[in-house]
Amino acid sequence: MGFVVAWIMLAVLWLGLSGFTDPVHLVFGAVSVTLVSALSHRHLTGGGSVGRGMARLLRLALYMPWLLWQIAAANLDVMLRIFGVREIDPCVVRFKPDLESDFGRVTLANSITLTPGTVTVDITDDGEYIIHALTREAADAVLTRVMEAKARSVEGGSDA
Repeated sequence: MGFVVAWIMLAVLWLGLSGFTDPVHLVFGAVSVTLVSALSHRHLTGGGSVGRGMARLLRLALYMPWLLWQIAAANLDVMLRIFGVREIDPCVVRFKPDLESDFGRVTLANSITLTPGTVTVDITDDGEYIIHALTREAADAVLTRVMEAKARSVEGGSDA
């Protein structure tokens, strides 16, 4: 059932983004959607549970506007630092987040890296994150754990 739901979700997304409805494109789109669904339906539907997967997608959809705002604000900050309006003070910080699943850990790591001025350099075997930040303020923002709390709300139940 998870494969079918993933296939339908991806097919609708593909059709909406491509806009192609001629037979050749529809066949190639169907083949592509089938391959991607076969490889990733467990991740897209929460390990086969359709309800859990849909809840995860809803939580992720609610998370995205907040993340986009963080990315926009960090872009402005980095731009001001590049133009010399603000100082650059690079640093590396380490912390160990309290996340239950691989999905939550990857969401946090990617969110940190997507936010300009911070990069997840490594995640150690014991779950500690090593973050490079362009400024002490950016490092402190990661250490306040607001983004971690948001990632925890996205992760939902444990599926490590």
